[in-house]
Amino acid sequence: MRYLMLVLSTPDTPAEPGDVPEIEDWVRDTYGTGRAVLGDRLRPPADAVGVQVRAGEVVVTDGPFSETKEVIAGFDVLDAPDLDEAIRIAAAHPMAYTGAIELRPFWPLGLDGDADGSPAGA
Repeated sequence: MRYLMLVLSTPDTPAEPGDVPEIEDWVRDTYGTGRAVLGDRLRPPADAVGVQVRAGEVVVTDGPFSETKEVIAGFDVLDAPDLDEAIRIAAAHPMAYTGAIELRPFWPLGLDGDADGSPAGA
């Protein structure tokens, strides 16, 4: 099962968090074993744009488009057999110590004919 792991920067980061793992170790342990398939940092919220279509017109807004104190700083796509393993992987990420992690299971569209959305032949 694939999970989107949102890496969040939060305003309530501990002043001096202790025993935070190194990101290089997390990347090696997670990507090196195939438990993550894609990930990257994101530019700051000031570089974001919102896109909506209203009355047939594309409306683009500058900057952050949601009222939140948490900022999405990056993401990873995890490939884990179940939620427990995805939680274990997320809990080992440095931002679990200094920010927050949100996990969301993929919800396949099922466009390839499979009722559950899994790839054909899987």
